[in-house]
Amino acid sequence: MTDKSAADQTRTFFIWMVPRTNSTALMKCMTFVDDVRVWMEPYMCCYFNETFYNPNYRKGEEVVEKMRERLRKNEASEAMKQIRADLAVKIAESPNVIDQKLISYSWVKKQLEMPDQEKRFVFVKDQSFVLAKHPEYLPNVKAHHTFLIRHPLEMYISFQESVRMRMTFDGIPWEECRLDKEVPFMPSKDFYKIHYEFWQYLARETGSEPIIIDSHDLRSKPEVILPKWFDMLGIPFKSSYLEWDGSDEVIHHWKGSADFVYLETQTSLFQVASKSSRFRPPPGPRGTPSKPELKPTPELEEYIEAAMPIYEKMFEKRLH
Repeated sequence: MTDKSAADQTRTFFIWMVPRTNSTALMKCMTFVDDVRVWMEPYMCCYFNETFYNPNYRKGEEVVEKMRERLRKNEASEAMKQIRADLAVKIAESPNVIDQKLISYSWVKKQLEMPDQEKRFVFVKDQSFVLAKHPEYLPNVKAHHTFLIRHPLEMYISFQESVRMRMTFDGIPWEECRLDKEVPFMPSKDFYKIHYEFWQYLARETGSEPIIIDSHDLRSKPEVILPKWFDMLGIPFKSSYLEWDGSDEVIHHWKGSADFVYLETQTSLFQVASKSSRFRPPPGPRGTPSKPELKPTPELEEYIEAAMPIYEKMFEKRLH
């Protein structure tokens, strides 16, 4: 779409989530919607530069230094060197991605404030915790906000499973994996607290409560949830949007950091979603983990207990 009139300017939509809420599958679905541009967690990339990739972040703390040493070893491996070389070629060829080292909160804000010359709708999916302390970097444009939630038992087990298979090439035994040690730069215990507080903040700032979608509802009845959601956003819905091309070639159309668009989508964190062709039905009733054989560790039990009251508050306000 080109030559938009003043009355037909770009409309911006944010999808905020806690981890493992089927957000990447939703973004892949949205990529096939007419006149849509998709951004892949641009603010999360900025947060990575401030924490994970920052040599001065919590410098001297044992748990962070161990994470930093693991990162150095991974980056020094021959496999990662080849991956970085391949990424450099893709960055040079693609107008949609930027080198991870160059992305910043101010750059993202500026990009999102510029009208898209080709697409009418811009969808940005991101983690709520990475902007909760930096709301000044929200673009100064009228935007619609949607929050994704998932039962904490499902989310935390799925998140730990993805972390233990992502942070090292060989994986970490389930019982030995601790989120506070493997991903100390992420506020794992407070994901839901921050999510809800950011939802409240946007409700105050915009004058209306952002839409809430539970991932179990999205997976179990997409034919109900998606049309209702599109109607609330003012976007025409087609039944063809319920299924899409299973190839991961679509990621070439996503905007953001090359690390997230090209690297992370091939890891255990995103690979299934990036190759999805529809929303997969959940394995059981709400609260059933995707891998029931994995039981919460003591750390996860603590996190789940803290998250449940907040999740239930948001669940009551969900679209259904």
